[in-house]
Amino acid sequence: MVLKVRERASRLWLVAGLVVAGVLFAGGIAFAASQTIVGQGDNTFSAATYTTDQGEVVQLNVTGSSHNATARQNGPDGQALFRSPTIGGGTTGVQGTQYLGAGEYTFFCTVHPTTMQATLHVTSAGAPQARPTATVSVRSRKISKVTKKGLQVAITTGAKVDGASLVAKLGKTTIGKLDRLSLASGQQFATVKLTKAGKSQLSRKSKASVTVTATIPFGSPATGKAKLT
Repeated sequence: MVLKVRERASRLWLVAGLVVAGVLFAGGIAFAASQTIVGQGDNTFSAATYTTDQGEVVQLNVTGSSHNATARQNGPDGQALFRSPTIGGGTTGVQGTQYLGAGEYTFFCTVHPTTMQATLHVTSAGAPQARPTATVSVRSRKISKVTKKGLQVAITTGAKVDGASLVAKLGKTTIGKLDRLSLASGQQFATVKLTKAGKSQLSRKSKASVTVTATIPFGSPATGKAKLT
C-alpha cells in the first residue's frame, strides 16, 4: 500500500512538472540557447558551428594563445558584422551578434585566419535587438567662427553609443575628425576641430558647403550638411 501511494505521488509530480513547462513555453518564456565560442591553445576553435538565439551577445572564451571572433561579412557601418577584441585569456563579448536575424554567419580569428574558421547559427527563437541609429545636424553658419573654433555639431541617438566618430568634409576633402566618442541617448553636442589644411582651404572661401558624417558602430552612418558664409 505504501509503495502504491509513493508511485501515485511520483506520477502527480511528473504531471505537474509537465503542466508547468507547458505553461512557461505557451507564455513565451524560454531559455536562451547561446553557445560560447572557444578559442583554443592549438589555434583552433573548439567547434565548427556554434548556436545562439536572436538578440544574444555571444561570448568568446580563450583557453590559450590570443584570439578573436570576427565576421567575414560587413555590417552597415562598413566594419565586420560582428566582432570581438583580441584577448589572450578569459571571456569577452562578441558585439554585433545581438543584431543578427536568423541564419548562418561565418567568422574567423584575424590572428589565425587559416586555422580558425567557424559558423554562427542564429535560430529563429527570440528577436534581434534594434541597431543603433543617429541623426546629425551642423549648427555652425559662419566661416570665420568655424576656422577659429571648429564645426559645432548636434548628434541625436536612440540609445547609448560607444566608439562613434565624426568626419567633416569640404567637397571630397576631409577638413576635420573627431574619434572615439561615447554618446548618451538623446541629443548632445560636439565640436569638430579643423586641420591646418582644412582651415586654410575654408578661410579662402566666401561661401562653402560642408558635410559632417557620424560613423555609428553596428549602425548606418548619419550625415548633416550646412552652408557657411
